[in-house]
Amino acid sequence: MNKKTLIIVAAVLALIILGPRFISIGETESSGSGNAQISLMTNPSPLRLGQGTFIISVKDDAGNPVDDARVTFDLNMTTMNMGTQEGVASAQGNGNYAVVGRLSMKGPWKVSTKVTMPDGKEISKDFSVNVP
Repeated sequence: MNKKTLIIVAAVLALIILGPRFISIGETESSGSGNAQISLMTNPSPLRLGQGTFIISVKDDAGNPVDDARVTFDLNMTTMNMGTQEGVASAQGNGNYAVVGRLSMKGPWKVSTKVTMPDGKEISKDFSVNVP
């Protein structure tokens, strides 16, 4: 193998092994009490200009999916004020909630989530996503 081919093979292997870590959504610390968990997935992944679906997963302190929470989100670009999009996510089952946002520019965006658990406890978590 020549040097160029070896570099390409190494890069492909690195993407296969490390790719999920780079594709995963960056997140900040959550606030609220207990060990409830909020995570975020996007469709498409990675995001692109236009409409994107944000899937917010909610688990209780024991790690069980929570299907009867109220989940809201705010979406705003971090480097330029593009206006804040707000919405209430709809339940999809198995602790997943979905909401659609519009990504009008490439760059970093902040997704702020707020979950009101069935017992009234509120948990917030911010995520950073990027539109390449």
